[in-house]
Order: sequence, then structure tokens, then C-alpha cells
Amino acid sequence: MSRPLICLLTALIAGIIVGSYFPLSFYWLSTPAALILFLMLFSIRRNRLVAGFFLVIGFVFLLGIFNIQRQSYFFDDDRNILSYTDRGKVTLEGIVTESPIAYPDKNVLIVRSLRVVENEFYSPVSGNIRLTIPNDLNFRYGDFIRFHTTLKKIQNFKNPGGFNYERLMKMQGIYVSGFINNDSEIICLRKNIARGIKLKLDEFRLYLKKIIYKNSSSPQKEVIEAMIIGNQSGIPTEIRDNFAKTGTSHILSISGLHVGMVGATAFFFVFLILKYSEYLMLRFNIVKLAAISSFLMILAYALIAGMGITVMRATLMAFVFLLALLLGKQNDLYNTLAFAGLIILVISPEAFFDISFQLSFMAVLSIIYIVPRFSHFTVNKNTTAPLLMQSVIRYIYLMILVCAAATIGTLPLIMYYFNRVSCVTIIANLIAVPLLGTLSLALSMFCILFSLFSATIAGYFVQLASFSAQISICAINNLANLSWSAITVTKPNLMEIVLFYLLIFLIIELIDERKKEATNNKHSSFGFPLLKYSLLIAVLFFAADVTYLTLRDKLSAELKVTVIDVGQGNSTLVEFPGGKNMIIDGGGFPESSFDTGRAIVAPFLWYKRLSRIDTAVLSHPHPDHLRGLIYILNDFNVRQVWKSDLPMDLNTFPQWEKAVKSNRINIYRASGKSPEETFNGVRIKVLWPPEYSAKDFNNLSHEETNDSSLVLKITFGKISFLIPGDISSDIENRLVKSGADLKSDVLVVPHHGSSHSSSAEFIKAVACRYAVVSAGRSNVFKHPHPSVLQRYEKAGAKILRTDINGATAFKTDGHNLCVDTFIKNK
Repeated sequence: MSRPLICLLTALIAGIIVGSYFPLSFYWLSTPAALILFLMLFSIRRNRLVAGFFLVIGFVFLLGIFNIQRQSYFFDDDRNILSYTDRGKVTLEGIVTESPIAYPDKNVLIVRSLRVVENEFYSPVSGNIRLTIPNDLNFRYGDFIRFHTTLKKIQNFKNPGGFNYERLMKMQGIYVSGFINNDSEIICLRKNIARGIKLKLDEFRLYLKKIIYKNSSSPQKEVIEAMIIGNQSGIPTEIRDNFAKTGTSHILSISGLHVGMVGATAFFFVFLILKYSEYLMLRFNIVKLAAISSFLMILAYALIAGMGITVMRATLMAFVFLLALLLGKQNDLYNTLAFAGLIILVISPEAFFDISFQLSFMAVLSIIYIVPRFSHFTVNKNTTAPLLMQSVIRYIYLMILVCAAATIGTLPLIMYYFNRVSCVTIIANLIAVPLLGTLSLALSMFCILFSLFSATIAGYFVQLASFSAQISICAINNLANLSWSAITVTKPNLMEIVLFYLLIFLIIELIDERKKEATNNKHSSFGFPLLKYSLLIAVLFFAADVTYLTLRDKLSAELKVTVIDVGQGNSTLVEFPGGKNMIIDGGGFPESSFDTGRAIVAPFLWYKRLSRIDTAVLSHPHPDHLRGLIYILNDFNVRQVWKSDLPMDLNTFPQWEKAVKSNRINIYRASGKSPEETFNGVRIKVLWPPEYSAKDFNNLSHEETNDSSLVLKITFGKISFLIPGDISSDIENRLVKSGADLKSDVLVVPHHGSSHSSSAEFIKAVACRYAVVSAGRSNVFKHPHPSVLQRYEKAGAKILRTDINGATAFKTDGHNLCVDTFIKNK
């Protein structure tokens, strides 16, 4: 077998996938592993190499299962910090193990916990904590701190299609989080107790940051900092979004591109210097000497960048390719890539689920598969163009080819993770990669070198890098501002991703086969027809899938209502028969930069294969209902917004008005006197609030704004849903006394289950079968209140909670009602 490493990599990946879904005890895993190991050694000794190779594959498969589950085998439940979660305020001591991550509204520390202080006694603990502190508090790597906080287990929001944040944190060994309100809850006991190279590197990074910020302006300084030091948190949101729109966001995070460019720059300059020495050329292999210097420069760059997970992976991959060059194996790129993948996944099996690893691996694989097949570009022999011009044309052609290959290889993954396809990615990368990813980065490397001797000289290189970055950022901004620069797409499923890669493979192989036939002047008796019919079948499957997705919602005759888990807030998706839809509120967190719309609601909508929202409803302008809607207004082609006459505080929510105006969204003022609306047989009636005059809005309190929430009743056939926002028991009683028809099968419990809502009279009038509470896990308001839950239980309603059951979906044909929750009851 010419490429055995590919088989081993496949076996390892299969083991990682199986191990991540099917936990096995150490005994059940070690027994077959020992047996396979014995048979493998026996087969090799008897010279049965084929059997031995298959046993090696089996052993690597079991290794993958073991690696992905190894933390559970050595997990100490008694001493782990997880045992202190949700137990109220605790006092802990630990060491800051990473450089603090600075955000506009907060700083984040990663703390290795050492002990818990209880009644003046110390209890040893282990595990890392993600500790959020105010941005005016400054701590550094190596500080020994004591803090007083409530620990919470890091968990995902419980919705289909959501990002697995819990797994991302586990990959970094972080299981719990804490929050510090002010400086009275945290103190530094000893500074810089850490020793060794990591502390020196952290000090050097701070020194570099000062040089960068002194000699550059925003946003260039934040971009350069991200490329050198690896800190992206300071990059303005608008710049980050523009890079995402143009498909160049990979330049902002240190990855294989940066490590490769650093290695290539070092290789080029060292090779150029060595070429001028005839003695060195005769005495040594200068290519290998240049490779060794490149190796050392990459290692230095990785250390300065902080040796994060993505940096380590990119460095390991670069080292493997350089090792192949030193060993003379550089021509077998597939085996080299497979070997790099093996090394990375054996050391860090969680990397398989990491976005950056998947994108980097597929980009490299696509380049080495596609580029050699189309790289034979020759200028017309009869051309009179100078040789330099011909070389430039060929270079541009190869650049476009590499960009196109990487784009094709990563397209399904970008659609899956980012739900966006850039229409200008090739143009943008042709500008950004040479200017920002190559020139600015190379100049930044000189800044690092000269900073060891003179901050002034290093500053000049920063200024040059900043100028190059400015040109690139300006071009990216202009491309991103084009109305057609990016297309929002829904999340493809696994079958569609596989089908896309199969289509690309068949098309390229068909072109390759056609070239061979043209070269040999003979027709293939088997290969070409097989590829042609396989491609035809794949295209038919693809067309059938597109047709199904196009007609699925339009032909639907059911009403679907899903209460989304947005934490301590509200958001409900309504899907009408015939394909139209409505989103009621978008969740949100007050005084937080966390975007609920971007991180929670949008991924759920993309999972549902929705790229357009017909109607967005804002029940009332409070952060836990409004903030998440802003992203939806900007990215989901919303047709109209329903809201009451309540005025919007533009100082608190300036982006709301901007989103409505820039997207030309119609505003419909809804009240209890609004006529009933019908969506393909589904009736929607606004029951509250009444029409207000302008003077009624003067100085409304927080509670009065809650009481002005839109109350919607949705009816389809015999089935009804009541969505009352955050109204209190006073408004509930007014609705009951008004004689309005409140009876509903499903009630989204008012005000997240607050003790000031859900009066006994209201519950009796609604007489719901299901009461859905939308509340955050262990929220500070203690919602839902136990007395409220007792009242619903006494009324015979089945209680469903987003903090326990996750997203709660109802489906009805107008007669029958089905319910499904994301977290199934065991």
C-alpha cells in the first residue's frame, strides 16, 4: 500500500467519532486493545504483514476512542471544581494561567483553581475556571488570586443547531465559570509567582503590544496584534464582520496561513543569504539549512503567539511538512498531510471537532488535490510579451487557482459553521493575503526581531506593516459594502456536505480523464463512462434535495411553534402552513456584549433551513426580548415588524433604529384594537395593550413597560397558543375581566414564571394543557418561582422549561397537538 498513513488517519478519526457518541468503560476498551496488540505482534513476527496492518488499523481505532474519552477515565469527582457549582458563593484561590483576554466591557481570566476556603479551612481542588471580571481590574499571567463568586457549570443553550460551546471549553480544560462584580470580590495575594519561559514570553508580548499601539492606529493596530500576539478581542466588530463577509476572516486568527507565511519568509531570506556563499553551497545542503532556520522561526513565532490550541496545531502541521522536506519526502504530500493529521489528533483528539482544524485540513487537502491538475498554464508561444510579464501572468493564475481550490474545499464547512457564502472571496483573498497575510506579517516578523535590540527601529517596521494593513483593510471594507458581497445560507446537513464533495471529486476526475484521453488519442472503455454516470446520479440527487427544500415549507399544512432556549429571556418561532413565519422576541442579556441573536436565535433558524423572516414581533423594549432581534433584522431579510406604540430608548438601543431604516423594514403598530390577522388559516389576535396616547408614555417604569407587552393569541383550528410577554397579574386580571377569550392549549408563562404573574384566576381562564417557562438556568431572579409552578401543577398543566427541557416545539394540524423537547425526559 503506497499511502498507509491515510488508512491510519481514517481509523483514528472513526475512533474519535465513535468515542464521542458512545462512552465505553476503561475495562471494555483495554481488553480488546490488549488482544489486538498481542495478535499484531504475533502477526508481524510470523511475517503476516497484511494481517498485521489491519490489526494496526484496529488498534488505532481503539486509540481514537480512548483518547477522546481519556479525561473521563482520570476524572477526580471529589476534588474537581465541578463539585462546587451551583452551591452559592464560594471563596477560592488559584493562579492566572493565561494572559487576560480584554473585551470592551469585561476582562476574562483563566484560573487554575488550587483550593477552596471554607470556615478558615483549606480544601484542595483542581480544574480551570473561566472568570469574568470588570474591565477596570488588571491582573496578569502568574498572579496568585483569591476571589469570591458563584460557580456555574459551563453548558450549551439547549437548541438544535446550536454551537457546542461546552465542548470548546472542555477542549481547553475549562468546566466552570464565575463572575466578579467589583474589586471587593477579588484580590491579588502574590504577583508573578509563575516562573520560567512562559512568564518571560508574557512580558515580551506586553512589550510588543506597547510598540504596536504606539506606532499604529485603529483598526490596524488591533489587526497586527491579532496576527502577532494572537489576541483578536480588540478588533472592532464592524471590521470583523467585513472580513467574514469577504471570506478573509482566517487572516485575523493565527492559523496555518500565518505559520506557513512565517516559515516561507524565513526560508526565503536565509536561502537568499546562503546562496551568496560558494563555500556553504558546496559544503552543505542550503535548502535543508534554510528549512532548519524556518523551523526555528516558526517555533519562536508560535511561542510569542501564546501556543494556543490553534497555534500549536498549525505549528505541528508546519513541522511535519518541513520534516518531510528534510527527509526528501516532500513529493508525497498526501502521506505528509495524513501524518500531520495523525500527530495532531493523537496529541489533541478534540481538535477533530474544532472549526479551524477542519478548515485548515480541508483547505490544504483541496490545494494539493486540485492545483497540480490545473497548474500547467502556458502562455501562447506566439506571444510577444516579455518573459517577466509571462511570469507575472502565471503567478497571478496560480494565486487565483490556489484561492479557488481552498474556497471550494472549505465551502461546505463555511456554510455549515458560518451560514454565509462570500461572492468576493477570491478577489478579497488576492488582495488581503499578499498585503496583510504576507507583507504585513513579514514586516511584523522584522519588528519582533528588532524589538530585541531597539523599540524605535521595531516601531518603524510596525508603521510599514500598518500602512500595508491599512490598504488591505480599506479594500476589504469596500468589498464588504457591496450589496452582493455575501449571501446568507441555511445550514447544510451531513448528506449534503458529502454530496458536494462527491460532486467536486467526480467533476475533477472527469476533467482529468478527458485530458488523458486527449493526450493518448484513445477513448477509455471503463473509467470515463463510469465517472459520467456517477456524476449524473449525483447531480440528480442534488437537484432532488434542492427541490425538496424549496417545496417542503410551501406544501406544509401544519402550524409549528417553538419556544427557543435563549436563557433569561424570550424568543418564539412560529411557522405557518404554506411557508410563512414569525419570530416573537429575540432574547438578550442586559449590559452584555453577548449577542443572543447571532449566537443562539440565528443558528436555530439556519438549522430550520430559514433564511428569511416574514414578521418579527417585539413584545416590549426590554433587553431580554429586544437585543437578539437586532441581528435578525439585519441578516434575515425581515419584511415587517410588529410592535406596540411604546417608544424606543435610542440611547439604550441605537442599533434598533439603524437596523429598521437600513433594511427598509415596515413597522406595524399593534394594539388590542388591531384587527385580527390571518396567515393561511392561522388567526392571530392582539389582546393587549390598548391604544395609548403620547402622554401615557411619559416616564414609564420598568414594571409599566412589562405591563405594556403585546399579548398574542394564535389559533389554528381547535388548537390555540397564548404568548403574553412579561405582563403582571394586574394585567392578567384585567384581561380576565374584559371577557377576552384566553382559553389556550399552550401558554408561554408570563414574565418567565415571576411570582408577580400567573395569578390563579388567569391560569383558570387560560386552562392550558402545557405551560412553557422560558428562563435561564440558575438565574439571579430565581425564575420560575416555586409558588407559580405549584399553581400550574394544581391546575393540571404539564410544565415544560427551557432551562431543563431546552427548545420546546409544538406541531399541530388544527386538531391534534404534538410536543417535542430538545432534552428528552429519561
